[in-house]
Amino acid sequence: MKNILFLAFIILSFLHSRSLDEILEKNNIIIAVYENFPPYSYIENGMKKGIDIDIAKKIAKKMKVNITWYWTGSDENLEDDLRNVIWKGHLIHKTKADVMFRIPFDYDFIRQTDKSTGELSNELVVMKSPYHAERWVIVTNKKVIKEFKSLAIFKYHKIGVEIDTLPDSYLSSSFRGSLSSNVKHYRSIFTAIKDLKDGKIAAVAGLKSQLQYALDYNNNKDKYFMSEKIPYTRSIWDLGLAVRTDFRALSYELDGHMSDLYKSGEIQKIFEKYNVVYEKPLVYQNY
Repeated sequence: MKNILFLAFIILSFLHSRSLDEILEKNNIIIAVYENFPPYSYIENGMKKGIDIDIAKKIAKKMKVNITWYWTGSDENLEDDLRNVIWKGHLIHKTKADVMFRIPFDYDFIRQTDKSTGELSNELVVMKSPYHAERWVIVTNKKVIKEFKSLAIFKYHKIGVEIDTLPDSYLSSSFRGSLSSNVKHYRSIFTAIKDLKDGKIAAVAGLKSQLQYALDYNNNKDKYFMSEKIPYTRSIWDLGLAVRTDFRALSYELDGHMSDLYKSGEIQKIFEKYNVVYEKPLVYQNY
């Protein structure tokens, strides 16, 4: 095992983000995905699976290149993820990816400036190709809570959240903290979902895609109620790709392939494969 880990470290040490010409010349693209993040990217029985994995394979096929996978954990915030994966490299082995999946496509974030300098905080990264609208939602056990219109109901029922997420901070502080005693914290949203299935808690707040996937929600709507959003919060945003800002040609190439996959309905089919209802990106909803 030590030899395998050492070899993996050596391989990663030589990886760095490159231009489109370099990628085509080397016949290889380095694609970053989040590790252990069903239904987007995960390993099951030794097989790479997930929405982002399947989309990435289709893009690589269109580009006629092979894939080197860069599995990454999530840092304290998105800026750290982009710095470590896209433009600066890992703190230890300096690895960089050519493209990173599942990045919030947010105009406010793109235009965010450093308070001390006034310069763009994320000027070294370009975000492209929105491919899905993600949401924060709440799912309840219908035997306990058939449906709800106000968060006040969780003064009387336990609701699970993954620690350090928006639902965690928001629900814990709502109604002057009066819900906090019924907000149960989990290291993994999937542990919370298991407790929901087992009747240990009445509800779970989390990502719509993860809840649909883990509950097979489309086939279990008689058991669970799912809200459209978490009331009084910004609950919807687009997911897209990120590349280094100086590799614009690569970003345009990826944007073209993603657009083709969207128009052909292939992206929607991939989401449905993982029991997730595909939601058109916000940037496309007026077209």
